[in-house]
Amino acid sequence: MRPGYFFQNDAQLKPVLTGAGLYPNPIGKAGIAAVDVRDIADAAVVSLTTDGHAGKTYNLVGPDPLSGPSAAAIWSQFLNKQVRYADIPLEAFEEQLRQIFPAWLAKDLRLMFQGYEDRGFAPSNADVASLTSLIGHAPRRYEDFVRQTAAEWSK
Repeated sequence: MRPGYFFQNDAQLKPVLTGAGLYPNPIGKAGIAAVDVRDIADAAVVSLTTDGHAGKTYNLVGPDPLSGPSAAAIWSQFLNKQVRYADIPLEAFEEQLRQIFPAWLAKDLRLMFQGYEDRGFAPSNADVASLTSLIGHAPRRYEDFVRQTAAEWSK
C-alpha cells in the first residue's frame, strides 16, 4: 500500500488555521495525492484479510488533487473565516522543522515538499478507481474531513 499525504496531518494545524488564518503546509499549487487515513484502514482490512492481493500495489489516494490554495479555500469555507495559503519558502520551513525534529528529518521533509511544489503529485483516475474497487466505496474527500474536523473544533 502506497498512501499519499494524509488528510489527518492537517488536524494539527488548528492553532494557525483558527488563529492567524494561514494554511502553512507547503504542498504547492500543482496538487498532490492526499488520502483519508480511514480509507487506508479500509484498504488494509480488505487487502490483508481477503485473497487475491499478494504482489499487488495499491496507490491510496483521495478523489481530487489537493493544493495549498485549495486547502486554504476549503478551511475558509468550514471555519467561516479567511484562511490564506502561507506559501513560505522551503528553506524557512526546514528551519522551523529543525526546531522540533532532527536535522536529517527536517531536510528529508523539505525535499519531499520541494517535490510537491516542483511537480505536484496528483492522483490518477486509475488509482482512484482501483481504490474505490478495493474498499467498496469512493475515497473520502478532503472537504468532508475538513467539515468534520471544523465541527469538532467548534464544540
